[in-house]
Formats: sequence, C-alpha cells, structure tokens
Amino acid sequence: MRCLPLLATVLALGFSSSYTLAQSDVNLIAQRRKADLAQFPTPSQLESIPTWLASQKSDGTWSDVDYTAGCTAQRANWPIQEHWNRVITLASAWSGLNPSAPSNYTGSAQLLTAALGGMDYWFANDFTSEDCIGQGGLSNATCPCGTPGLWNSNWFDQVILIPQLVSTACLLVQSSNLTQAQTKGCHDIPYRAYALRDSFINGLGYLTGANTINVMQNSVSLACYTANATMLSDALDRAMAVVTYSDKPAQDGIHRDGSFLQHNGILYNGNYGKDLLNAFIQLEGEAIGTSFAANESTRAAFATDVKGGEWMIYVDSETKQEHWDLNVIGRFIAFPTTDLQANADINFNVSKLATATADFMGPDDLTETVHRRDNFVVTNKMISNRSHNTEYTNSANPFGYHLGQGTLFSYVDGYEYRDIEAAWDWNLIPGTTSVLGAPKLNSSYAGVTGKKSFVGVVSDGWVGTSVEDYIDPHDGNIAYRKAWFFLDDSVVVTTTNLQVNESVPGVKGRPVVTVLDNRLANDGGIWVDAEQVDASNGLAVNGSTLYYGGNGYLSYDTPFSLTLSEQNRTGNWSAISTSTKGNTTVPMFSAYTGITGDSHTYAFFPASTQERLAQELHSPTAKSLEWNGTIGVAGAERLALVFWPGSGVTASTEMRDIGWGQGQFVVTSQQPAAYLFATKMEGDGTKSIVVTFADPSQSLERLEFSLEVNQGTLRCSKNGGDCTAGKQGVSFSVELPTGGMAGSSVSREVILS
Repeated sequence: MRCLPLLATVLALGFSSSYTLAQSDVNLIAQRRKADLAQFPTPSQLESIPTWLASQKSDGTWSDVDYTAGCTAQRANWPIQEHWNRVITLASAWSGLNPSAPSNYTGSAQLLTAALGGMDYWFANDFTSEDCIGQGGLSNATCPCGTPGLWNSNWFDQVILIPQLVSTACLLVQSSNLTQAQTKGCHDIPYRAYALRDSFINGLGYLTGANTINVMQNSVSLACYTANATMLSDALDRAMAVVTYSDKPAQDGIHRDGSFLQHNGILYNGNYGKDLLNAFIQLEGEAIGTSFAANESTRAAFATDVKGGEWMIYVDSETKQEHWDLNVIGRFIAFPTTDLQANADINFNVSKLATATADFMGPDDLTETVHRRDNFVVTNKMISNRSHNTEYTNSANPFGYHLGQGTLFSYVDGYEYRDIEAAWDWNLIPGTTSVLGAPKLNSSYAGVTGKKSFVGVVSDGWVGTSVEDYIDPHDGNIAYRKAWFFLDDSVVVTTTNLQVNESVPGVKGRPVVTVLDNRLANDGGIWVDAEQVDASNGLAVNGSTLYYGGNGYLSYDTPFSLTLSEQNRTGNWSAISTSTKGNTTVPMFSAYTGITGDSHTYAFFPASTQERLAQELHSPTAKSLEWNGTIGVAGAERLALVFWPGSGVTASTEMRDIGWGQGQFVVTSQQPAAYLFATKMEGDGTKSIVVTFADPSQSLERLEFSLEVNQGTLRCSKNGGDCTAGKQGVSFSVELPTGGMAGSSVSREVILS
C-alpha cells in the first residue's frame, strides 16, 4: 500500500517528461515549418507586393483575380487560388522568415493588414454546408449549384488545395494578434479536411497514397498552429504510413520496383509521386532528429521511391531543364509546359531532399525498366490486367487512350515531345501498335485496365527485355504479342501472333500500324534507304531503313511500309485540358509502318548515325530468332529469350550467333518466362554463363528450366543449390519472388567448359 504514492509519483514524472519532450519537439517542428513555408513565394511574387498592396480592394480582394466559385468554377487548377498565393506572399514577407524578401517588409503593419484582409474575405465567404466538400453541385445534397460560399465541385479544392493555402498563411501570421473570427477560420478550414481522414469522400473514396500525405501535411501545419502534440503525432504517423511499400497489384503508393501508383494502378511518379516526394522532404526535414522522425521502414520505402524516380527523369538539352518521362505523368501530358504542371519540371528541391535524408540510406535493389545510356534515354510502358494506362479527369487528356499501351519514347535531345501534344495526332502515340483510328478516341474510355497477365520486364542491370501479351482492352479489335529487346545501344522490337478482329465495327479495311515516332520536327532531313525524301505534304514509301533526327530504324524482315509527315500542325490546348494557352502551331514529324502479316521485327538505334545504320543493314549485330512461338534475339555475346504462354518450350541457338564460339546452346523452359544470358570470365580463367530470368505474369512460385550445349559441358556453380548437373547440361528449379517482389529478376550462374 505504501508504494502506491511512490508509483504514482514516478508515473506522473514519466508522463510529464514525455509530454515536455513531445511539446518541445512540436515547437521545434513548428519553427522549422514556418521557415519552410515562408519560402513559398517566388521572386516574381515578392516583386509584385507593391502592386498588390496598391490594388487590393477594401473587402480584401483583387479585381484581377477570378473569384468564380461553385458549379461554374474551373474544376482543375482553380484560379481563385491566386487570392491565397498573394495572401501567403504578404504573410511570408511580413514574417521575416524569407531571406529573399526586403528587410523593411519584416513586421510591416501594411503587409499584415493586407494579408489579414485577404483572410477575412475568405473566412466571411466560407461555405457552411459540409456537403460542399465532396458533393457540391449535386441536386440530392445540401450544396446544389447556386449555394453561397467559396467552394468548387471538385473535392480536391476543399480537401487539399484550400486547406494547404489557409494553413500556410495562418501559421505564418500566427504570432500576430488574430481576431476570434480569424482564429476560427484558421482552425476550421484545415480541420474539416483532417476530420475526413477515415471517411469516405464523394468523388474520391477513402484517402490513399499522395492524397493522404497531402492532407496530413496540411494537418501538420494545423497541429503546429494549435500546438497540438496529439494531432501532430497522428498526422505524421499517417503521412509516414503512406511512405511504405504497397505490395498488392495496382495498389496506390510506392512499389518495390520504385514505381509510384495512384488512381488505381496508373504510373504517376511524375505527379502524385512527386507530391509525396515533396511532402516527405518537407515533413522529414522538419521532424528529423525529433521523436516524430520517420522509422527505418519508411526511410527504406522512400529511398526506393527516390531511386525509381531518378530513372524516370531526362534533361532538355536546350533549356537544361529536368523533366519527368511522359509515361509517368498521366493526364498532365495534356498541358503546355508554361502551365507549370507535371510536364514542366521535376518540381522538387534536391537540396531539401539531401536535408531530409541526411541520416539514412536505402537499399540498392531497384529493378530497372528504363534504358539509359550517356547519350539517350528510351522508356517503355505497357498495360496488363494489373495496371491502368492513363485517365481522363477534370477535362484533361480526353484522347489519351493509346498512352501506356506499349509506348516507346526516346529522348536524345530531350525536347522531342516538348509542347506538341495540342497538335498531336493522338492515334499515333510513339511505339504503339494498333488498328489505325480504332477505337475512335473518346474521353469516356481514355483510361482502361489491360486484359492480359503476361506483361513485365527482365533485366540484368545493363540490358533487358519488356514483354506484353496484348489484346485491345476496349473492344478487342486487335491482339498480338510484343517484345522490346533492349540491347546496349539499340532496341529490337518484335511483334508476333498478330490478329485483327474485323467483326468489331469500324475495323474492317483499316491498316495495322506501328508508330516509329511522332515528335517535334528536327533539322537534317528524312532519309529512307540513305536517300533524302520530302514529306512536307505527306509521303508513303517503302524502305529497309529510316533515319531522322539522329535516330535510325531498320526493318529486319520485309521492308517498312512507311507513312511519313513533316509539316506544321495546329491544335488548341483547351481541347485537351483546362489550359487557357489556346491555339498552337508546331512543326512536327511522324512516321509509322504498316504491318500486313502476323509478325514484324525492326530495330531502333537512338542517337546514332547514318553510317551506323548502313552497317547494320549489311552486317547486323543482332539476329532475331523464333521457335514455335518462342522468340529471341542473339548477338554481341548475349542472348534474350521469351517463352510465351502456349509457345514452344525449347529454343536451340547456334552459339556463333550469340558470339560464344561453336556448337548449339539449348534452353528448355517448363513455364512461360523471359530470360537473359551473358558470359563472364572469372579471375582464375573460369568462364561462366549468367542467366537472368523473370516471370512477367507475377503468378509463378517456381520456375523450372534446363540448359545444354552439344560442344563442351555445363556445370553447376559452387553456390548452385537449386541446380542439378546432367551429362552435358544443367537443370534448375528456382523459387521465385512473391508478394511485392513478384515479377522481379533473379540470376543464376553455370560454368561453361
């Protein structure tokens, strides 16, 4: 009995110490966060302060800001946010925390009055019906069209955009003498978004991925504003929980290969993934060294996200600007770069990234799916029953149906696809194979999920192969099997088993085409079979080689049946997005080849020369192979094979075609899979074959295969626990990665003597 008061005292002291520690961390994070948020304004915004002070009306508004709200407001990039941009700029300059702002702005009564006046206007006109958050404009809710207040029919503005702007401005002016109404508005607007953290939101569903971390980021500002350690802990826990691995197919979030998915399986590293990146950079940069800092699993996932993003970035050689690959920005491909959307910049601060990750490292196990060399980047995106190609949302990207369905974008100069999309023929997406003009492009089915499972990549870290078992996901008008063999400085593209369903309305009589490129025009002319041609009025021509803009193309079997165009095209950005940029006319080049049989193979040589292309025509460095539906490419001491579902199980290759000497190399695969083979020489002179393999279907638990040579012998390596030796060959039974690592590449070695 006598020990209870002592125990109570100890517990009380423990709680007090913990609370004091947490509260001191809250204060430290709040201090760091204010300094971060004060950097919000751009130099041009700071320069505009005198103009804004002079032009602000007595009600706190500006006549040159579009205050349209409700059902008639623009759903994407709501123009009214400019009001808050100005309020935040004024608050930042007043706070003294922005080193770019003139020192005489610090503590300026004029700036504070203007900032608070802008806040007063918004708080006085805030909506009152909770239905305006996600059901604005719906006749069966309490926020139909015409409901007073500043709201938008897009949930995003009430849940993420405006709470972000409000919480930023409020935290920057926190130390001023706020009125009761200002204090209430600074709390209520961010809090109603935080209150929805576990709720269903009309038009969205439950918060996931980048949406979660964006809401929690704003909630951190609110927690700092109210000095609420409990809310801060909850918001940071929820935010950090998003920065973890998503192991289910099409699940929003970070995947173990470095991809970031959002909106049910759309590859979005360049927009929502970038948002998560920025949010984590800010949150961890502020929490680092405190009890709220990220744990090791969060840090590992974030490192994977960063490394994945690195592979998806290229540089415009003219502007020296870094950009995200077009395959990873979804619907934002439909905006001009001047609109400052996801295609304009990578939009994250590398210096702040270094600060946020100063005390941790991540694993180096990214499966590479982008082919990079010093002088080019080539990217390929496919569609499966585990993924979504793109989306049409908020009037953006109505014609993007063919995106993500076997695209092949090549960046040599880096400006090949800059600001041309308004004038694009969206039936001609680079790399894709389709029935030309089918299906008719329509926003109602721009975004689709694939139909086939055997879609994936095998990579040994230097070369790789992408495979896509494909049927048109909208109406099944075409089906084929396609593989991209990424060699050292070229890509061999093989299409087989091509079938057209002419019973689909509108398909009969239309040609099947593969798009070689559809890009900004380039000086240097068009060359077909080493002869310059004129396509200023369009041109149909046959030829074995095509050279344009530093890129070469070679048809391995029958000559290309080319349709070429090099001329100005005009389009309107408002036809494909909410951009107000208007009409644009750009010089463009497009090339596609018709396919009349059931197969076709060609090679693509990025950043090449006409001389190299001529050499390849006469003495190819790679040889295309086929055995009962199984396909492959051999050359330069490497072999790549694809055993499709239902194809032959054995592939026999002349070793001289690979570059390995005499004899035959025989591979038998008991299950469908993709393989890469290369040799290496050990220090003791032992020659080994490295076999790298993957299950594109992501469904196998085990892969069984055997390797044989008819000259020499193959032996299991010392570490070959799943290898069994035979008379002239070896056999393997390998347990494959599952869960979040399903489909990943695995390697084994055998000794060749």
